[in-house]
Amino acid sequence: MKQPTICAFLLAAAAWAQEPVTLQVDVENQVRYAGDVTDPSRVAQSPTPVPVSPNRAVNFGNSTVFGDIIAVNGNPAKGAWAYVEHNIRLTPNPAAVPPGAAISDTMLTNLCVQSLEFVDPNGVSFGSIFGMGGVGSVKGWAIVGGAGAFAGAKGTMYATGAITIRTTSQAEDPSMRRINGGGRGTYVIQLYPMFRPEVLIGASGPVIIHDDYSQVTSAKPARSGEVLILYAKGLGPTTPSVNLGDLYPGAPFAVVNSPVEVLVNGKAASAISQIGLPGTSDIYHVAFRVPEGTAAGTATVQISAAWVKGSAVGIPVR
Repeated sequence: MKQPTICAFLLAAAAWAQEPVTLQVDVENQVRYAGDVTDPSRVAQSPTPVPVSPNRAVNFGNSTVFGDIIAVNGNPAKGAWAYVEHNIRLTPNPAAVPPGAAISDTMLTNLCVQSLEFVDPNGVSFGSIFGMGGVGSVKGWAIVGGAGAFAGAKGTMYATGAITIRTTSQAEDPSMRRINGGGRGTYVIQLYPMFRPEVLIGASGPVIIHDDYSQVTSAKPARSGEVLILYAKGLGPTTPSVNLGDLYPGAPFAVVNSPVEVLVNGKAASAISQIGLPGTSDIYHVAFRVPEGTAAGTATVQISAAWVKGSAVGIPVR
């Protein structure tokens, strides 16, 4: 009788592990710098926008796009979106486009490589997502990897809604991009992370403790508004940085630098502190406050790092 229950649990766990994480990334001040300048002394020199040269090649040309990440899933965020594209203009109907297009059985305007770089409010980088692909009949780009909090991640990325990008000559100085302005866009990433943040499970259940270091149990439940400490894995890089496999130091502690939230019954409670547990290589000590008004009974607790959520565990609340 126990075997079906075990199998069902394993199947449920496998399904959770395969679910993608959705990141909606809002970008502003998007500017495309067309590679139309042949004189190196003119590149990035003009403080004001410069029209793209009409003699720019219709094929084999390069452009670079920059933008500012301003939000993820509707919450303020910081970072950069950088995109390099190489025109190839594949088309099955070259008569419908200007001369210079490449004959092919499919349509593909360009090939591109892009990177999304995420930083904390102090400008410290905590993760990168790398994409490749092209603009053609298939919409979107492949996420081919990541670094930091997104190490080893895979997935897809596509633009949604109205995307505007101001195009200018490579002669324009990109240090003036925010002053001269640019377009806006929203990009959706379906991400399959290599690891997820998870609350540790011990012999007596989730490793969540009171401030006196006694475990939260049915005999000693949590209280609404109480500060608790949980222990977790998979929260990603810290400041100061610690090499993979090295132990986290004591004071000054290694602080997780990606956004960390603890969700109690789905309600977000920002972490009060989030550090690598000294003497361990991938265990984290996270303090959080149980939201006021949390109902008595069993409350679900999830931890999220860099917008990636782990599975929920239950704790008793009185």
